[in-house]
Amino acid sequence: MAKQYGCRIVGIDIDPGTLLKAQAEAISKRVGDRVAFRVADANDLSFGDQTFDGAIFQAALIFTNKAKALHRVSQMIRPGGFLGVIELAWKKHPTERIVTRVRETLCSAAINTETHEDWIRLLRQFGFEVVYSDLLDHKFDFSGMLRNEGLRSSLRIALKCISDKSVKRKMAQITSLFKESGEYLGYGIYVARKTQFDRSPVEHPNSRALGYTSN
Repeated sequence: MAKQYGCRIVGIDIDPGTLLKAQAEAISKRVGDRVAFRVADANDLSFGDQTFDGAIFQAALIFTNKAKALHRVSQMIRPGGFLGVIELAWKKHPTERIVTRVRETLCSAAINTETHEDWIRLLRQFGFEVVYSDLLDHKFDFSGMLRNEGLRSSLRIALKCISDKSVKRKMAQITSLFKESGEYLGYGIYVARKTQFDRSPVEHPNSRALGYTSN
């Protein structure tokens, strides 16, 4: 984004090692002067109010207290700014068997997601007008990986699968899971604009009420 659009970006993660890799990538792409990285927890962001023109979450909100993170991000984005979200999404409420399979194969946080409709409601609840949304199937094969990750990353993953049996085994488990859970689990893409009003309560109880909490 920094290279294509010339914007300034602040990337956050709780893992310093991940940020070091990202910083090296930014330098290799010659955008090191436009991209900064901070060790931070999305549940407790310390940036000032109305600091940013927008924010993007990719496979991150499920690891947070979604209500707390979205409320804080809403405060940090200027009115009229954008929010982009790409997250796992239930197509419909899953069976206990599917919940267990997703938890065991992916991670406990993976079940801390929402239905597609509830993601939209949640974003609206925290002051965002959803201008685009889509619910897509997981296509966990090389063609899908190529489309989502690009050629370089796809080749790197493919080489790991060839050279590391544990990675190959894990990829096979995930492929099997997505085939089995295709009726229930996909991923959602959401683009929203911040409105003037945050209609959020203190907490968003939906996930806990449904029992999809990460333990």
